[in-house]
Amino acid sequence: MPISQTDQLFRLIKSLSKAEKRNFTLYSKRIQGSDNLKFIQLFDLLDKQDELDEAVITKKLRGVDKSQLSNLKRHLYKQLVTSLRMLYIQRDESIKIREHIDFAKILYMKGLYLQSLKILQMARNMAIKDDQEFLLLEITEEQKFIEARHITRTGATKNIDLVEASKQGVKRVSNTVLLSNLKIIIHGRYIKNGHVKNQEEYAAVKEYFESEIPDIDLNELSFIEKIYYHQSYVWYYYILQDFENCYKSAHRWVDIFKENKKSLMRDPDLLMRGYHYVLMSAYNLRDVDNFHKYNKELDDFRRDNYSKLTINSKVLSFYYVHNNRFNEHFLEATFSEGVNIIPRTLRRIARYKKWMDPHRTLVLYFKIAWMYFGHRNPAKAIDYLNDIINTKFGNLREDIQGYSRLLFLMSHYEMNNYDVIDYVMNSIETFFEKMQEKNKVQKEVIVFFKSITNKPQAEHKQYLSSLLDQLTILKQDPFEKRAFLYLDVYNWTKSKVDRTQMAHLIKAENKQS
Repeated sequence: MPISQTDQLFRLIKSLSKAEKRNFTLYSKRIQGSDNLKFIQLFDLLDKQDELDEAVITKKLRGVDKSQLSNLKRHLYKQLVTSLRMLYIQRDESIKIREHIDFAKILYMKGLYLQSLKILQMARNMAIKDDQEFLLLEITEEQKFIEARHITRTGATKNIDLVEASKQGVKRVSNTVLLSNLKIIIHGRYIKNGHVKNQEEYAAVKEYFESEIPDIDLNELSFIEKIYYHQSYVWYYYILQDFENCYKSAHRWVDIFKENKKSLMRDPDLLMRGYHYVLMSAYNLRDVDNFHKYNKELDDFRRDNYSKLTINSKVLSFYYVHNNRFNEHFLEATFSEGVNIIPRTLRRIARYKKWMDPHRTLVLYFKIAWMYFGHRNPAKAIDYLNDIINTKFGNLREDIQGYSRLLFLMSHYEMNNYDVIDYVMNSIETFFEKMQEKNKVQKEVIVFFKSITNKPQAEHKQYLSSLLDQLTILKQDPFEKRAFLYLDVYNWTKSKVDRTQMAHLIKAENKQS
């Protein structure tokens, strides 16, 4: 076991639930029959610590030198993972199938090849039932291996069936690999370059995708092949900002799960991800009715199956559900009601802090800031914007980092803090100059704030009117639509020019959509 570092061991122990700790304790006693074993003592010491303190461990584990302690950590890690495997084998069908494959190999090495074939057939039935294409191909090859070396009396028909199953398995696995490769490449293209920004980029992405998507018959695809197929199209249309077709592909993705109810809990993360893209597309299309419908379905799925979810699935479900609760309030411009859900979201962020990646925290903080801004509480918005701006995220989600800085300027403008705007303008300009993905909307907003610096407040309206004119033109540009979805600077500017509340303008605009 290569993993022996104390911090990794400590993190594993701290990730355990009460049930998992209890299972490990019972497992340890069963295999060793002693409460005083050193690795159990090490487990107890680490479990009791809130923060890792190796000095305490070294002091309390008497008679254990540095070399022995390293081996002890390695042994404890291995026993923890082994006990977790025994627990999770009841929850994950693929682990159970792999166990049957392992049993079959052991029986074969013992010379019990007929028993091995029997176990492999059981594994085969399980793999077929659970749509485990990769494992099914592995099982088929193991069966062929035994049939080729021994007289099993299964008959020629059985061998022909195995050969056909192998051919079909290779085809399905090949399709799955090709589609997953395309999905990853097209997703990576988005991470690197973002949405298409002009007709040239649009044509390049379109040409690439159409040349790489396999020419396959959808009716012949397995469950996971269909999911990967539609997932690839979701990312393709998302990059093109074709949210209508993105919605259709994501909807089909979710429908495939619904049509195959036994697979609903096979990969709940994949199902929730499908719902997320349905909701994201509906939000971008301002399709309020379908947003409400599928947001409720996602919320119901999470609530009904929460106890069955792994920690990764719980974190993902939290992010998707809370993210879309915010979006629901943004759609309806119900900022006053929306701020009431913020404390609960913050408690969940604290609960899942150990497992939350920075990207998701960044997105949620930005949404919290926008909610407070819409609620006409810019001071609270600034608190969360400061957390974003003062944290070093590198190039992670530069778009959100950029919009956070624009919202920071808008918030200080609402508070008449023109001296602050003047003070931070240079650093914000520098940030945007270094950004890899800039858009015209961001440039126009920067020009506005730079223009009003040191100008009398009485002259601001003419600059706001000029900004509104430019934004009105940009709203018609299909390659700029995403900018307005991230930060509704258009309705904010219009509210300042028309002297009305931004929420009223958003509600009126969404009713027309």
